[in-house]
Amino acid sequence: MTKADMFKHGPIRLLGAIALLAGVIAVPLYARDKPRHPHTPTASVPYIESAVTFANPSGPSRLAGTLSTPPGPGPFPAIVIVPGSGPVNRDGDLFGHQFYRVLADDLSRRGFAVLRSDKRGLGQSNGSFGSATTADFASDIEAGVAFLRTRANIDPQRIGLVGHSEGGIIAPMVAGKDPRIVFVVMMAGNGIRGDQMLLDRTRKQGMAGKSAAETERELRLQQAVFGAVTADAPAAERERRARQLYLDAQASYGRPWSPEELAPLLTPWMRSFLASDPAPVLQGPRCAVLALVGDKDQVVMAEENIPALTRALAGNPKASVRRLAGLNHFFQSAGTGAFSEVAGIKETIAPEALELIGSWAGAHSRP
Repeated sequence: MTKADMFKHGPIRLLGAIALLAGVIAVPLYARDKPRHPHTPTASVPYIESAVTFANPSGPSRLAGTLSTPPGPGPFPAIVIVPGSGPVNRDGDLFGHQFYRVLADDLSRRGFAVLRSDKRGLGQSNGSFGSATTADFASDIEAGVAFLRTRANIDPQRIGLVGHSEGGIIAPMVAGKDPRIVFVVMMAGNGIRGDQMLLDRTRKQGMAGKSAAETERELRLQQAVFGAVTADAPAAERERRARQLYLDAQASYGRPWSPEELAPLLTPWMRSFLASDPAPVLQGPRCAVLALVGDKDQVVMAEENIPALTRALAGNPKASVRRLAGLNHFFQSAGTGAFSEVAGIKETIAPEALELIGSWAGAHSRP
């Protein structure tokens, strides 16, 4: 299926892509000849970058990444960057930008040691990407934190997490289990259930060329399919139920479908995402939490997610939720917030977003 085909056949074709970071869409939009954006770091930087490897005792035997450290002996406060969903490497190579490299550059210039790593099964990390769930990726971040605590130039009591998109919910998952984490920054982490987030997106944006009634009919189908693939039943039975829903819709009102549409919904990651409820996760951390959502984000939409984030974090006096004007899912200054704009935006991350994250992290990592 081509990228054009995915957009042509309606929202449900995009489920594997729009869930947090655009996994399916991202693959063809990785830049082969990466353009250099103004924020992309040059070879000359005022910090040291080292290739590192570490193991997850319950997962991959080797996770590979880059550790950026300020000059001097330390010990330094440290940050682990937690990536979003989809096949994203340590630099966040996506749409011609290097989102996580730019973020790490800014934080390292502010005096933080920063660890960013290839996700399991990608880049130089081993393990299986295709069979992993959010919980598996969270265990890899826990391994990264444990690795930092073994380094003599890292202060083990001043380690924070900055997570983007799916990473925005993984970060509080890790912090909820580790009371020594000193802060969490959630960049476009969702506050509502995964299945509801996708339904809300379809409801808000509608379907191109379709009436309100047709959109509602599609929503009912999506909801039924979500229920089928997350049911407590053997995998073959879940697939059979979902397939039958598509076949019934095709027979009843001519709604087209193909097995390629169903396949992303049957992955372990998508099944766990659809059933995920972030509220209990967000109530776990006792450390400082900063939750950020761009008001032009078309994946984690501000109208639905900011109230949910605010409710879930209400019991933490050190938590705050901010709506950032004019920013998209990647925290760029955007026109509409559509993914089609991302590659053409010169800035990789808006300076005001970098300043907010960096200054807040600095304030919450002081000895």
